[in-house]
Amino acid sequence: MIPNFLKEFSNLHPLVVHFPIVLLLLAVLVQLAVLFFPKNNQLKWLTFLLLASGCIAALVAIYTAVHISGDADDKAIEIFETHQFFGKLTFWFSFAATILRFITLKWFKKKLLEIFVSAVIITTAVLVTITAHRGAQLVHIYDVGPKGNDVMSI
Repeated sequence: MIPNFLKEFSNLHPLVVHFPIVLLLLAVLVQLAVLFFPKNNQLKWLTFLLLASGCIAALVAIYTAVHISGDADDKAIEIFETHQFFGKLTFWFSFAATILRFITLKWFKKKLLEIFVSAVIITTAVLVTITAHRGAQLVHIYDVGPKGNDVMSI
C-alpha cells in the first residue's frame, strides 16, 4: 500500500533512482581506498554496506519503473529499452559485487581477488552511469516521464 503523500507523484521511479547512483559510485571510491589500505576492515565493511544498499536501491528502481507508451518518439523508445537493459544489468552486477565483497570479508583475503572485486565494482559503476545517462536523455531530451508524459503504468 502506497502512503497518501506519495500518491501525488505520477511515478515513484524518479524518487528512488538517485539512491543506487550515489551508493554504487561511493562504493567505487571506498573500494579504491581499500586497495591502498588493504588491512582496514572498516573500509571493506563500508564497501559491502554501500554495495548492498545500492543493490537493493537498484532493485527498487527497477520495480518502480513505468513503461514507455507507443506515443513516444522511436528514438526515445530505443533509448528506453537501452535504459531498461542497463538498469537490470546494473542490478545483477551490483548483486555479484555485493556477494564477492562479502566473501572476501569472511574467507578470501588475497590481493589478486581484491583487484578482481574492484574490477566488478568499477564495472557496476560504469553500468549505473550509462543507465543514468540514458534516463537523463529520456527526461531532458525526449521529455519522457515528467508529468507522466509518454509513460504508462505497469
